Formats: sequence, structure tokens, C-alpha cells
Amino acid sequence: MWADNQALKLQRRAHIMWDNGGPKTVFIVKKTGSAKTTAKLKEIALWLHKQGIRVLVERPVHRTEFPEFEAFDAENDDVDFCVSLGGDGTVLHLTSLFVEDTPLPPVISFSMGTLGFLTPFDAGDFQPCLSRVLAANQDPVFCTLRTRKRCEVYWEGQLQRVHHVLNECLVDRGASPNMVQLEAYVDGHHITTVQADGLIIATPSGSTAYSLSAGGPMVAPSVPGTLLTPIAPHSLSFRPLVVPESSEIEIHLPPSARSHARASFDGRHTLRMLRDSSIRCTTSLCALPMINMGYLDRDWYEGIVQKLKWNVPIRETDSADIAAFTSRNLLRNKGVDTQSMSAIASKSDGNGSRNQPEVIGPIGKNTVSDDELTAEQVKEAVQQYKASLQRGISEPTTAGAPHSGR
Repeated sequence: MWADNQALKLQRRAHIMWDNGGPKTVFIVKKTGSAKTTAKLKEIALWLHKQGIRVLVERPVHRTEFPEFEAFDAENDDVDFCVSLGGDGTVLHLTSLFVEDTPLPPVISFSMGTLGFLTPFDAGDFQPCLSRVLAANQDPVFCTLRTRKRCEVYWEGQLQRVHHVLNECLVDRGASPNMVQLEAYVDGHHITTVQADGLIIATPSGSTAYSLSAGGPMVAPSVPGTLLTPIAPHSLSFRPLVVPESSEIEIHLPPSARSHARASFDGRHTLRMLRDSSIRCTTSLCALPMINMGYLDRDWYEGIVQKLKWNVPIRETDSADIAAFTSRNLLRNKGVDTQSMSAIASKSDGNGSRNQPEVIGPIGKNTVSDDELTAEQVKEAVQQYKASLQRGISEPTTAGAPHSGR
């Protein structure tokens, strides 16, 4: 069932619905070389077994660590959903296990790695999270269909291999000291000659990965587009480009190139690009359904703020102003006379400065809606609001001091 406006035909955000009474088989992938993820995999697998669910693990994990769980076979096993334990790299590894362009099972990813935009869930809360997924028919579970790219490698016009990427396809100069020269085509039309250290063809999911480090834009995962991001281009006017998701992109290394190039796919399957070889990128038929904590793209927006500190105010007073404004509006909507309380703030502290309201704790800092406020919360907010106005935060000014425009 789609969550997007059906008239727009975006089909990127959906709700999960189970057939035949719920999921029967779960595939768990963990970060390698981590005792913590190994212990968590066992804990989650045993809990799922108690729910009557069959658990699969990767074949090396089955052979060396958990022989009691069945080994995953991509060709024969019908998986209802996957569990990822690690960081973004674990999610990328999981998607690479499904080689063919066939429908992928939904993935719920628990953060047990480093910085991750694809891992919104806390592994310590796996029981309530998985319980909600198992009961998706009763309580809607949101997911975003993450676009993948089908990358076909050609040499002298002959297809050599095919890779599907969730983040990006990278073509760079490799070990050569020279810039790489590439011819870029979109929908069969030559758009530019790339002279740079490399070029990134990224999905919206990959916009917060290597492409971002190279100066590319951040694109919400439900936006249907493809990014072309140069790496250290020779021309300063060569800016990143976003093209339609449906466009066919082809990157050709001409026979006249000074050196060979190197290509990689989601950081894996590195290969040497010979002269007169090319990579043709189209949108994969089947996207990766990523289970979300919140509605639509809320997880992504929270991720860029919390993990990248996107546009986090430098001045501490900015957050205080927003919190005080929010608190005042909530109190006013409950019929509290905030204007008479604010009169206290007009008193001078004797140094020529005015008192500034402090942050109101339970309302200003928490996401409490107007309708959710109880009488006790309103009473407590009034008391704290009065106390904050009485205390104040003075900002002494000096006569003749220069005024900053920011």
C-alpha cells in the first residue's frame, strides 16, 4: 500500500503488509569481526525462534559461528525480511548478496557500526522494533524504496559484467598520477568531457556518502534522481549535476585517453577500465525497501541533523529562542496569559541589559503537541516559564562597541 500521493506516481514510500498471517523466514547479516554484533545476532535469532520464525545467516557465519542456524541460499530461499547489524557498509554488503535484479525483501537495520544513514534503529530496542514489524498488518510500518543502479561494464562494445549498486558507481584515475579523461553521455547525448580525478554516479542514498565528500548535494531518498559528481575537476565551473532517474548514463574511456581508469561499485568489485571501455548506468527494476522509524523521509532529515550537524546553529541562543517561542505558543493556546508574565522580562538588571527568557524544559525541549498537554504539565510549564523570566539571561552591552551584522 503506497504512502505517497498516487496521482504523482512516485511510488517511493510505502507501508508494509504481510500475506498469509505474517513473515515466516528472516535473514540476519552482521558486521564481520565484531564480538558485539555476533552476540546480538544470537540474541535476536533466539528471540525470533521463539516467535516461530525460521532464521537464516550467511554461509561463512553458519560454518564458523552458528551452525545451529541455516545458511542463506539466494537462489532457493524465500526471505520475508532481513535484519542488518552494523553500519551502512553492512547494509551495502547485504544488498550485494542479492545478485539478480529481482524483488528484494524489506530490511530493518540496527546501528552497530560508525556513522550511518541507513541504520536508524537502536539494537538495544530490537524486541519492540521487531515486534512491530511482525505485527505490520495491525500497526502500519513505513518503508522507503531505495533506488539502485544497474551498472553494465562494456569493453569494445561487448558486455563484460553487471553490478547493482545502492550508493554509487565510481570511475577514477586509480594509481595513475594523471587526471582521467572520460566522455559522459546522458540518454545517448554527449554532455561533457570529464577531466578530473574521477566521477561519481550516485543514487539519492549515495548522496550522503562519497558524493557528499566530493561536494555533491544531499538528496532525500525518495527523490527520483541520479547525481553526477566530479572529483577534483580540472575546470572550476564543473559543478555536480542531478539528472532524471529514468535517464541512461554512459561513461566512456576513449581510446585516446592518456591512461587507464579504475571503477568500483559501492566500494567493491574494483576493476581496471581499459581504453575504449564504458559503464552504462540505468535504474534497477527492483529497489531496496528500507524500514523506517518515522513517516516518509523523517528518518533521513533527523540523520543529516544529528549525524552531519547540518545547519546546527552556532549561537546557543538560537535554540533557546525557538524553545521559548514554542513554549509560549503552547501556553497561549491553553489560555495562559503569557503577556502579563512577560512583563517581568522588561525589568532592567541594573547594568543596562534586559533579561532574556530561558529555555522551558518539558515543553521547549520535547516534541509535545498542544493536544497532549495535561493540566499538570500546563501548571508546571507556567511555573517554569515565570521562573525563567525572573532569572533571565543577561547580555551586557558596552557603549561604542562595534555591532556585528550577524
